[in-house]
Amino acid sequence: MRCLLPLLLFTFACGDNHDRPDAHPAIDAAPPDAHIVMPRAVAVAGDFGSPGVGTVSTLEINDLMMRQNISAGAALGDPVLRQYGERLYIVNRYGSNNITILDAKTFTLIDQLSTGMDSNPQDVAVVGTKMYVPALGTAGVLVLKPGMPTPSVIDLATPLGDADGKPDCVSAYAVGTKLYVACDMQTNFANVLDSKIAVIDTTNDTYVTSVTTPYKNPLGFFAQTPPGAAYFGDLLIPLVPDLADLTAGCIARVSTGATTTVACGPTNADLGGFANRIAIDDKTNTAYIAVAESFTVGKLRTLDLTNGTLGASALSTSSELIIDVAVCPGGDVVAMDQTTDASGLRVWRGTTERTTEALSIGMRPTVNALVCYDP
Repeated sequence: MRCLLPLLLFTFACGDNHDRPDAHPAIDAAPPDAHIVMPRAVAVAGDFGSPGVGTVSTLEINDLMMRQNISAGAALGDPVLRQYGERLYIVNRYGSNNITILDAKTFTLIDQLSTGMDSNPQDVAVVGTKMYVPALGTAGVLVLKPGMPTPSVIDLATPLGDADGKPDCVSAYAVGTKLYVACDMQTNFANVLDSKIAVIDTTNDTYVTSVTTPYKNPLGFFAQTPPGAAYFGDLLIPLVPDLADLTAGCIARVSTGATTTVACGPTNADLGGFANRIAIDDKTNTAYIAVAESFTVGKLRTLDLTNGTLGASALSTSSELIIDVAVCPGGDVVAMDQTTDASGLRVWRGTTERTTEALSIGMRPTVNALVCYDP
């Protein structure tokens, strides 16, 4: 079974009509009924040593207003976060074993579903009313629905040939009727088998096929690229085969077409470390990558998805420990800085950082715990 480690121990102008009732609006003014983008970042964090202690904090991107601990009890000791549509899904992992669902606008509780004792859920993908949850303490992927008293289990251990019956699946992502699942394939905390990407048919919740990853140990969440240019809608996920050598491995590219294949994109040597989190800007075909260069330095880098080239320099500085990143509607980029005694969220617009210091979320940030959207 995979050992869960805290990563990196290892987120205007207005016109003046001079009071003339017949004055025309300024040329660049928005139409009266136009929606003004008001991006909001949401971060969760917890105290790994205290399963009941966590926080949900928000940052209004336009005015950089932070609100801490806005939904007490929703995030527990070891949370990660996904956003689908108008809902936030907090995956409370080790020691808590539940999915907590909040309204993304009001933060009111919609539902909380248990994943079962010692299940240790890792991620969630949503298809219709079903939630697919890779869980380390199970035979693969749990399927939950509102009102379902107990989750069902999609067995991946048997078709993948996992030795201990728990293939240590860490992330899931749905594309159409296919669910892609990344599995570590560990026994006694070691990768005794090659890691796999499994494919599940969500119309009947059955295993379809699997492919072996170029390196072992998929780490973190899937992110999907835009369909055009060099990356063709591939799913990206970091592969980190050796935590003693952070430059070993690569970012895997998993095809989402008729035939599932997996190959390396940028190598960890190219990045100068491994990717903790990947966030995609569909409008500019850019991937923003939180790169762990060491256990004290994490940089924010860019990857041009039209031609596959890495940005020449990092957006962040070498004094920061960037561990997570999300792209906001409107183009701002928000990142988690885990620097000791100076942790919090930082915001960039283009290559310019808007924040002068990290804005504290009330607890030390973690990885895969940040989203940004327009509520």
